[in-house]
Amino acid sequence: MPQQKYRALILDDEVFLGKVLSQNIMQRGSDAIAVTKVDDAIQELYSNPYDIVVSDIYMPDRTGEDLFNYCLEHFPDLPIIFMTGNPDIEMAVDFLKKGGYDYISKPFLIDDFFKKIDSVLEKAWQRKKEKHLLSDLKQLLTKRVEELQIFRDAIESTDDGLIILDTEGIIVEVNPGFERMSGLGKRQILQKHLSVLQKNLLPNLNFSEIQSILANEDQWEEEMKGSRANGETIISSSSFFSIKNEAGNIFAYAALIKDVSKLRRVESALIESLEHTTLAQEAIIFGLAKLAEFRDRDTGFHLERIRGYSKILAEELSKLPNFQKEITDKFIDTLYRTAPLHDIGKVGVPDHILLKKGKLTEAEYEIIKTHTTIGYQTLSSIRQQYGDMDFLNMGIEITYCHHERWDGNGYPRGLKGPDIPLSAKIVAIADVYDALTTNRVYKRAFSHKDSLQIMSHEKGRHFAPLLFDVFYSAENQFDNIRKRYSSMSQSISQNQGRIGSSL
Repeated sequence: MPQQKYRALILDDEVFLGKVLSQNIMQRGSDAIAVTKVDDAIQELYSNPYDIVVSDIYMPDRTGEDLFNYCLEHFPDLPIIFMTGNPDIEMAVDFLKKGGYDYISKPFLIDDFFKKIDSVLEKAWQRKKEKHLLSDLKQLLTKRVEELQIFRDAIESTDDGLIILDTEGIIVEVNPGFERMSGLGKRQILQKHLSVLQKNLLPNLNFSEIQSILANEDQWEEEMKGSRANGETIISSSSFFSIKNEAGNIFAYAALIKDVSKLRRVESALIESLEHTTLAQEAIIFGLAKLAEFRDRDTGFHLERIRGYSKILAEELSKLPNFQKEITDKFIDTLYRTAPLHDIGKVGVPDHILLKKGKLTEAEYEIIKTHTTIGYQTLSSIRQQYGDMDFLNMGIEITYCHHERWDGNGYPRGLKGPDIPLSAKIVAIADVYDALTTNRVYKRAFSHKDSLQIMSHEKGRHFAPLLFDVFYSAENQFDNIRKRYSSMSQSISQNQGRIGSSL
């Protein structure tokens, strides 16, 4: 159950079902109201605050989809779960894309109903927590693809397939659901060995293996792709159970075969839509970081290069035994997305200092150094409001610590050696290499070769020795990124020159 009580609105034209669900919710310590019409539901939403709505889809008058569309406009933060006895794939995908949370197929077990409620309330809380994080400083969407249909009671099911086997693997009974699912009639498979299903429907079945596992475990399950009798592709989820007598001896086996083809299509469509959402969010995140450098024209593509350099170095480090546990695929992905935030605190540095062409005074340099603490304070205040997120946590590490040095002579805190976060040590190398190899208002760019030579003197002083060695071994990859973006910058400058001459 959720940590806090909640108030639920149940909409279903079946009066009995509405009462049963609302009573069960109240028995668990929360509050619920059941109504039978969409208009009554809307009136309730204006009269009382609700944390969640559970609505039937198909009703005689206005539908649950009408309520959902109304809530999108007037109660956009209100989570909604659809109930349906006839799931429609296009409707389900559209519902989820528009911001719906989940749906549950009738009939369902009450425990499964509450699992959905708890899961959706948790996701709704997370959405509210992330909503005002500029749509970019928030954790990537948490796992959204869940089971969209529930296993029903094996014997009473009219849709799922049920097979009964003897201890030799001979099929002694199948239910109508299995016949419809497979396209095979009883006469074709009764009194035949389970292996008869390997030809088309369940190609990966191995009764001996299943029997061996069920001798020690309660269940064997696997999802496999096969074909029905008519050749149509089917994805099925198979669960085998042993049936025991009063003495505890196995005298038969039962198999529940569930057709999950529609479910996988829904998941595939949802995953595709979430991938597009993730790309859009990442673009916004990158745009936010651009605010910190838009004033400095000499650092074009700086953020693109920094994230590319950081990713290469992290990938090479992940090949070493010392780093394989810490540098996971998730670490690399988060680093790639957060590295551009390293200088976000420079938005608080005045132009006359940030863009100064001459040497900085000691006082001016101290102001420049404050960009690390400005960035840290900004991201920390967001984390304090919205809670821990991988994106924010690593962003804070990098923003605050990318100017620390291995020998302890960096800033702002003078951290030393292993006290410096790994993410910041990686970005430090990327940032220095980029600073050396590009034009800045105060200097011309050094060559790739000269930059490596300059940086080599800082191994064990500015840079972690092992990280620098890995960087040096991957220097060709760094040079390739530098050349690529240098060509892009030149191309842009040439185009701008042509445009200017034509005006």
